[in-house]
Amino acid sequence: MIMIKQLSYLTLFILLVSACKKDETTSLQWGELAKEKREAIEQLIASEKCDNLNDWTIEKAANYWCGHSYFPVHKRIKTQFEKLWNEYRELESKGIDAGIREGIIYEPCEEGIWHVSAPIQLICENGKAKLLYMKDLSLADSKAQIIPVKTRIDDYLNNLKCDGTNNWTTTLLLKDCGIDYIPYLTTANLIEIKKDIALYNSLKKNILEGEKPNCPVGEYMYPTGVKCVNNKPVVELSK
Repeated sequence: MIMIKQLSYLTLFILLVSACKKDETTSLQWGELAKEKREAIEQLIASEKCDNLNDWTIEKAANYWCGHSYFPVHKRIKTQFEKLWNEYRELESKGIDAGIREGIIYEPCEEGIWHVSAPIQLICENGKAKLLYMKDLSLADSKAQIIPVKTRIDDYLNNLKCDGTNNWTTTLLLKDCGIDYIPYLTTANLIEIKKDIALYNSLKKNILEGEKPNCPVGEYMYPTGVKCVNNKPVVELSK
C-alpha cells in the first residue's frame, strides 16, 4: 500500500514537471508552421472554381502583429477559411512570443507613409479568383487617376489655417524626386485627406516605377516641426 502511494506521488510529480516544462519551439519553427498554414489557406481558395463573382467576396483578415491581409473567398469555404486563418494567427502569435524570448525586437505598428494596401478589384482569371491591387494599374491609368487626387490635396493645403503649433504634425507625399511633407492637425477629421494622400502615394509609386526618373542624389531634409506663418501651417525642415 505504501509502495502504491509512493508511485502515485511519483507519477503526479512527473505529470507536474511535464506540464510546467517550457515550450522550446523556436520562432523559426513556428514560422515554418505558420507558412504551411498559409499555404493551406491558398490551396483552399484555389480549390474553388471562379466563374461567378457573386459567389465571391474580398475578406479582410487582421494580421496578428500589424495590418491586414486580403483574400478572395467563395461563400462555400468561408467557415473553413476563418478557421484556418485563426489557426494561422495563433501560430504567428506563438512565433512572436518565442522571438521575444530569443531577443528579437519587433517594430511597433507605425505607418511610415500613407498608401492603399487594400485590393481595388476582384476578378475571375483562368477559372481562379484573383485580387488586383494599385500596383496592377497601368502607367496610363495611374497618370490619369492622379490628377483629380492632386487637385483635392492642393485644395486641402490651401484651406489649412493655424493659430498655434499644438497638435500639428506631418506625413509624406511622394514627388518625382524626393518627398514633400504635408502638415495636418491630429485633432481634425482626417478620413478624407488620409484617403487622398494614400491614393496619391500609391498612384505616384506606380508612375515612378514606370517612368524611372533620373533623380540626383541630394541631402535628406527631415521635418523638425510645424510653425504658423500668416495663419498658415509651414513645415520646418532641417538637414
